[in-house]
Amino acid sequence: MADFDPIFRWIEQGAVSTFLRESAVAFPLIVVLHTIGMGVLAGGGAAIDLRLLGVARQVPIAPLRRFLPLLWSALALNIGSGLLLLAAYPTKALTNPVFYVKMTLLALAVWVQATIAARTLTPDAPDTVSPSARRLAALSIFLWLAAITAGRLLAYTHTRMLVDLKAGF
Repeated sequence: MADFDPIFRWIEQGAVSTFLRESAVAFPLIVVLHTIGMGVLAGGGAAIDLRLLGVARQVPIAPLRRFLPLLWSALALNIGSGLLLLAAYPTKALTNPVFYVKMTLLALAVWVQATIAARTLTPDAPDTVSPSARRLAALSIFLWLAAITAGRLLAYTHTRMLVDLKAGF
């Protein structure tokens, strides 16, 4: 990864990265927005998944489709806030293998959630759930939990904060 140090340094010395790291408000606010976005995205997805797994059977499946715009808006919030967090500490994230695990898990979780939405949350969706939909719902919950866990581990598994600053553990 040292080959990328000049790129990381260029980003870290940029106005946006410097502002995000040095502001008493900006970085914590972005972390809060990222957390809220993930809570809405993973929590809303988990609510749908749990219904497909048989929790709250009295709730019809088709109306759950109304939550999809909220989930996709939360995804957009997380992409935006995640890019800002990455801009603040590119070396910290991009030299950490856990970051790539998190990104892979997130991509899979979003793909599974979109598949559930397309196959199961149709306007005329029956309230009976196919075995394949239940398997996707279980996989979705696992992927969201794993992605969130990987995201939390990022704070504790890095070895470099900035190009010229090692992590102080």
